[in-house]
Amino acid sequence: MSKTLLLIPSFIGIDKPEFLPLRTIERIHKTTRFIVEREKTSRAFFKAIAHPVPQSDLLIFQLDKHNKYEGFQAFINEHSTDHDIGVISEAGLPGVADPGSTVVAFAHSIGLTVLPLAGSSSIFLALMASGMNGQDFRFHGYLPIDRDQRLSKLKEMEKRCDRITQIFMEAPYRNNDFANFLISKLNPNTKLCIACDLESESEIIISKKIKEWNLSQLDLHKRPCIYLIGKTSI
Repeated sequence: MSKTLLLIPSFIGIDKPEFLPLRTIERIHKTTRFIVEREKTSRAFFKAIAHPVPQSDLLIFQLDKHNKYEGFQAFINEHSTDHDIGVISEAGLPGVADPGSTVVAFAHSIGLTVLPLAGSSSIFLALMASGMNGQDFRFHGYLPIDRDQRLSKLKEMEKRCDRITQIFMEAPYRNNDFANFLISKLNPNTKLCIACDLESESEIIISKKIKEWNLSQLDLHKRPCIYLIGKTSI
């Protein structure tokens, strides 16, 4: 009888088990087969939650983006008859802005039960804390690297942000330049939220109009951030 594909949330900030529900940790502790985005990160995760099975006895398949994530189907077919299989993202929720969605789609196609486990997502934590429209929103991932294309995309998003909250991100080492770019190009009355280092001791969440922003005292370099733009009556 086929078992279950478990969608396992990983840490987005400090690697401490108190950031995960007890039910989630208990289910992970009973699982020994995993499909992961990055094996090194996942092994650190298992150590942090004190997985009771020795790591040498855990079977881990790492998704390879350079090989179009091929090979996980065989892993699932081999192990899903007798074992639950966990899917783990590099950070946050598998399948949300994450290649784990490909694994989930395959599981559904072969009739495997899919069980999402509760945990944190930087995207949704940022949305919750932004004060912006949580009824209608869109996540864009990374904006284009080319400056002209990036500006065009930003202005397109800004036209819609009065009705739909626009959520996006940037590579951490480019955050300072990126934040300055946003403040220099967005309308003064557009609201910008920057949520940085979520679920860590250095967490910062600031949400205000562009004309009120001052980045001189804020260093975002190499710190994971989520950006949101919207318009509110306040």
